[in-house]
Amino acid sequence: MKTVLVLAAVAAVALCVVLPKERSSLGCQMCELAVKTYDGSADKDVTSIKKDFDTECKKLFHAIPFAPQECEHYVNEKLDPIIKELESGTAPKDVCKKLGECPK
Repeated sequence: MKTVLVLAAVAAVALCVVLPKERSSLGCQMCELAVKTYDGSADKDVTSIKKDFDTECKKLFHAIPFAPQECEHYVNEKLDPIIKELESGTAPKDVCKKLGECPK
């Protein structure tokens, strides 16, 4: 019984160490997708860009269990700062790094 508890504790710690990195990588990929979505829709309003991003995000990351929720979170929390950076003249390749979504 003690062995099972120790293994469960080790597994829990391992998940805590691994998940943030995976999430960060997913965040970087989502940010890059957001930049790409914005670049391809200069004549669209923000609502259309958000809808296009959400559709593409869910299609691209459908195999990841928590991705649909992350896509919605990205639309609601992170897409506006990305759009503002792009509109202010930040180079598309630099936006995700500047916002801390991708490693520098």
